[in-house]
This record gives sequence, C-alpha cells and structure tokens, in this order.
Amino acid sequence: MKLRTIFTTLFFLIIIAFAISFFVIKNKYNKSLTQPNSDSEEQVTFVVEPGETPQQIIESLIENGLLRKDYKSFAKYYLRSQKIGTKLEAGTFFIKKNTTMTELFETLQHAVNKDVWVTIPEGLRKDEIAKIVQEEFTLYGQTEFSAEEFLALSEDVEFISTLELADGVEDLEGFLYPDRYAFAPESTAKTVIEKLVYTFKDKIGEPYTYKDVIVASLVERESRKAEEKPIIAGIIWKRYNEGWLLQIDASLLYAYKDWKHVITEQDIEEDTPYNVYKKEGLPPTPICNPGIETLKATLNPEESEYYYYIHDNNGQIHYAKTLQEHNSNVSKYLY
Repeated sequence: MKLRTIFTTLFFLIIIAFAISFFVIKNKYNKSLTQPNSDSEEQVTFVVEPGETPQQIIESLIENGLLRKDYKSFAKYYLRSQKIGTKLEAGTFFIKKNTTMTELFETLQHAVNKDVWVTIPEGLRKDEIAKIVQEEFTLYGQTEFSAEEFLALSEDVEFISTLELADGVEDLEGFLYPDRYAFAPESTAKTVIEKLVYTFKDKIGEPYTYKDVIVASLVERESRKAEEKPIIAGIIWKRYNEGWLLQIDASLLYAYKDWKHVITEQDIEEDTPYNVYKKEGLPPTPICNPGIETLKATLNPEESEYYYYIHDNNGQIHYAKTLQEHNSNVSKYLY
C-alpha cells in the first residue's frame, strides 16, 4: 500500500514538474516573440541570398546580432507553427537590433530591395560575363542593363581612364572580377562594370602591372588546381623573360571566342595577335578574368627548373625541364 502511495505521489510530482516546465517554456516563448532583441537601435544591413533555408537565415540572424542565440529553437518553432518559413524573401533588409522576433520575421517577408544575384565564375571572357549578367537581369524582368553597352564600355578608352587602373589598360578584359554579386534591379552596364572593377582593385590589394594581369589570365586558363598556379606562373614568366615563345593554347583559343575549339595545324600557323605559337611575348590583352588566388600566384610565382607542362586526360599535370622530356610526356600521357 505504501509503495502504491509512493508511486502515485511520484506520478503527481512528475505531472506537476512537467506542467511547471511547460508553463515556464511557454512563458519564455511568448516573451521571445514580443521582447526586443536588444536595447541597441543600431541598424544592420541584412542580406538573404536566394536559396537560403530558414535554418541558414536563423543562423545568419544570430551572427549579425539580430536574434538572441537562446531564442534559436523558438525561432524555428515560430516559423514552423506560423507556416512562414517559405515566405521569407531573398533580398536586402535594413533592421534595427531592438526589433522583436515577430517584427523581425514580418520584415523578412518583404524585401526592401530584391537584388539581382549574379555569380561570375573565374576564367571567363568579358563576352561570357556580359551574357551571364544579361540572363540574370532578364529573369528579374524589365532591365536597364545591356550586354552590348557592357562590351562597348569595356573598350571605351575614355571611360576606362576614369577607373584608375594600371598604365596601358585600354580594354577591361582581365579586370572584371569574378565573384558573387548582388546588383540593384535598376543597375546599368556602367554601374555593373564599376562594381566588378572596384572589387578587382579591392581584392588585389598590392601594386601590379598590366603584364601581371595578362599573365594571370593565362595562368587561370592553363591551371586546374590551386597548387599548380604558382609553378605555372613561374614557367610562363621564365619563358617570357628569356624570350621563348609561350605556345599557350588558351591564348590561341581566345581569338576564336570558343574555349572548346579543337586546335588544328592551320590554327597554329594563323597570324593573329593572340597566337603565341608564332608571336613573341605576351598577348595584347588578358584572355580572361582571373580570380584572386591566380592573381596572387602570378605576383608571387614559384621558381622551378621546368620550362614545359601538360595536363593528361585525367587532369593531372606533368612538368618537364627539356623539350625531349616534354615530348616524352606528350607521347606517354596524351596519345
């Protein structure tokens, strides 16, 4: 009888404890919805990128000081219970730190500025970049951006002079920095170019010459892995400084505006400014727009004994010191 009484008492104690816990958690949850996140009126520019999940948005809100870390589970529950997780919009928001949770998620359903997001991969020509940007703006709807104007401005010497680049630059190929950008819907070709070029200047962060950017563009198209870049840069600089023909396929392909063009013997004999099988020195302009890793490798090349390199059909690089070794690599790995 006593044992039964003890179990009954324990059961009621557990029920009471559960009820108290539930009441405390519910009270804290309700408080989290209406209590300002902080006392600060500081305004934060908060960006939600396309494709971000509610979980990622919550983590980013915490990192930006817009949501208390101990309210993380409450935020998840609120989005789920109110069925608004899928209603959060991509775009730019201006939010004060003393916003409540309900105000916060109400704001995130109405982007102030639905930016046009554009990803520009490394190693593309300016015409490829113009096409990508045009496609993204077209998806947004009516746009002032023009790929034709973009390409015209990229060769407008008067406009280029206002951008304060290295001496001798008369073409923006090589300076259109590859990255992920958020553009205002009303952006024009001019404002897009300026953002790409200013990002280049900000990223490179050290003195450079036009030749540096030209060589970096060659390294970008010729390399497959990060560890190859300084060595390939060293080989290209050495061949250039010693007066060798560079004999770089990527430069030859630039003239055709087709990276997949199959090079023939006739192509190699063709007399074009970008045919460095026939023309001594560097091509007249960069052949693509390199990333920061490649630019840094070009500015800090690695010295080696090598003068040649090839990539086999699996993308593995093979270096050679002499033409005989190089020809042996070609026979061994490419045929």
